[in-house]
Amino acid sequence: MTGQDKTPGGTPGKPPLEHQARPARTERRESNKADPGPPPGAKRAAERNTRHATSGSRPERYLVSAAPPAEARALARQLDQDPQITVVRTIGQVSAARHYPAIAVIETSPERAAALARMPTLHVESDLKLGWGSLGDFESAESSDALTAPAGELQRVVIKVEDDGGHPVSGAAVWLAGQGLPAVGFTSGDGQAELTVAAETAAAPELLTVRPSRGCWPARVIRPQLSARGPVTVQCERIITTFAGFPDRPLSSWGAQVMGFGVLPPNYRGQGVRIALIGSGAAATHPDLVNRLSDGRDVVGEDDKTWREDLIGTGTHEAVLIGGQDDGSGVAGLAPEAELHICRTAPGGTCADLIEALDYCIEQEIDVALISTGITVDSTLLAAKIDQVRQRGIACIAAVGDGGRDIASPAALPGVLAVGAIGQLGTFPSGSGIAAQMTGPPTADGLFAPRFANHGPGLDCCAPGVAIVSGLPPASYGPLNGTGIAAAHVAAAAVLVLAHNPQLGPERDQRSADRDSSRVDRLFQAILASCRPLPAIGPLLTGAGVPNVSAAVGIAPWEAQARVLGATAQAVAPGAGHQLPGDPVRSALAPLEAAMQAAGLI
Repeated sequence: MTGQDKTPGGTPGKPPLEHQARPARTERRESNKADPGPPPGAKRAAERNTRHATSGSRPERYLVSAAPPAEARALARQLDQDPQITVVRTIGQVSAARHYPAIAVIETSPERAAALARMPTLHVESDLKLGWGSLGDFESAESSDALTAPAGELQRVVIKVEDDGGHPVSGAAVWLAGQGLPAVGFTSGDGQAELTVAAETAAAPELLTVRPSRGCWPARVIRPQLSARGPVTVQCERIITTFAGFPDRPLSSWGAQVMGFGVLPPNYRGQGVRIALIGSGAAATHPDLVNRLSDGRDVVGEDDKTWREDLIGTGTHEAVLIGGQDDGSGVAGLAPEAELHICRTAPGGTCADLIEALDYCIEQEIDVALISTGITVDSTLLAAKIDQVRQRGIACIAAVGDGGRDIASPAALPGVLAVGAIGQLGTFPSGSGIAAQMTGPPTADGLFAPRFANHGPGLDCCAPGVAIVSGLPPASYGPLNGTGIAAAHVAAAAVLVLAHNPQLGPERDQRSADRDSSRVDRLFQAILASCRPLPAIGPLLTGAGVPNVSAAVGIAPWEAQARVLGATAQAVAPGAGHQLPGDPVRSALAPLEAAMQAAGLI
């Protein structure tokens, strides 16, 4: 990032999209997986892995690159001659005429990596784990008291989780925090989780948080009363209680209403546009995704089939939100005829896996790449790959991260549309505790910035990312929070702009000629120019504001956004939506009243 300002509609912190450096085009790289035989060092790597399994220790992993005309496998063979280095794999091949460097992923000691870095022909950096480095929606346990407190006497506490119909909820994460060390557990088939709790936490518990894996809203209990004689029962409201008739009747997301998806013509469905979801995979068996996933790659598992599985749930949630079948039930996707591609980089992915997923996007001529994960430090090689992808006309839309800190990479990189999250009061039950995520007073229509969302200079725009109900693996539904969910809303908007804006949607046989960085710039400018600013929250938390899809595709003026949001505000915040024109006191107190209602205080 630089200190330059963007063009009108942009955000300080990144250079203008049309003025960013444009290196020469790079040739599509062939994956080494198609090469016959094992990669260099494969036998020795297997032998070392056996030793590591015995010792319980593994060497550090690094990315090593050499400038062209070096070729990836030739670089790997050279490194493999070093007995202190194990070559894990190579990423692609580069011809002598192209400019993206060859990369070898190696395992070695920090000392040996430092020695390699001193060589003028090599670039070395750590192969960092993907993730935001935080506890997400759970309350942070990183206070000085919790980190320094001894465990003391241990106590057994049983938490029983049931839904509002009295049925046990299995697979729910249970978090108990207090002055001492926190305790975490998961409910079994009978809905009970047995926690071993430190003495100080058991004596004065401050917060009990329950997050069901699917089907129910989370629950948050302040200063719970623990009992050593029997279980403590926590009740979670079901999604079907909040939304009567769901999933037999389709669900209209509050996020779709806020961004104006509902006012689009019925034939605006994203047909002909390819979008890649880089995240946790997607459950191909989900009823809203059957026959909807075109192709994919499990980059972490080095497999062409396991991308159809989702061990975390966010990938399925985003896939259904964007491309779910519009069949009159469940969740209809915001762009239900877009061509969905899945690149699994989580769990367990690294920066190298993200780079390889972006290579997949180049190979498949993807139009929009939704990046739902990232790293908290800079990577020269990732930045170079992002720039190469942009030169190929691929629009990278990335989550800014869920650590409540500065924007993560690749969202912080030039040429990437960085998306933050907002929530809206009245869209979740009061007992869910979601209102506790508010960073400050909401707007008159109930919008607020959540604590978990990264923020700061370079944030381009924001979108709904709190209490969004969509599909979860293997075949159910539930709410999730996260900037990745917000980025999925914006990615769906980008798909519709590319498919239906006559200035950005070339015919399929013309796609190669029109695929360059200017296409990406025009797309991002259309999205940012459509944004409704949220000055009450501030640009560091919301960027240019919330995109209006109908304005971005060119069928409605910007003022349509105000009408959509006004109608939504009356539905979710009656106190804010029925103000008298001459009642300034009532107008000023309405956001506070709405916040207290959502928190269950009034």
